[in-house]
Formats: sequence, C-alpha cells, structure tokens
Amino acid sequence: MARLDLPAGYAIRGHAAGYALRGPYGPLGDDFDCWAEACFAAQDHADPLALEAADELAAIADFEADQFREAA
Repeated sequence: MARLDLPAGYAIRGHAAGYALRGPYGPLGDDFDCWAEACFAAQDHADPLALEAADELAAIADFEADQFREAA
C-alpha cells in the first residue's frame, strides 16, 4: 500500500464526528470520514499552491536572467 504524505503546513485532527483538516491559511473542513480522505483533500489543496509558487520563482529567474543579459 502506498504511503500518504501530508503536505507541509497541513494538520489533521480526529474528533467525535470524524476528521478535521487545517491548512496553512486556516480550516479546510471538519467532516472527513477518514484520515486518508482528509489527506487527499490536503494534497488537492496544496498542489495548485505549489504550482503557483513554482511559476513565481520561474518568473523571477527569467527577470534576473534578462537583467544579466542586458548588463553584459
């Protein structure tokens, strides 16, 4: 069975009604039936954030490369 990794900054807490998921910017739900369901939701939430951060870093790298080419 594959191991599920909870993305950094996310936390899952069990309570009487199920599992609650908290992301880096606040709660993301408290009605998950199992830990795995909450973990998948965290991964789904984290993926676009990681892509956005990667796009921003690529844009910064492109800008810096352009600055170096212009200075040369």
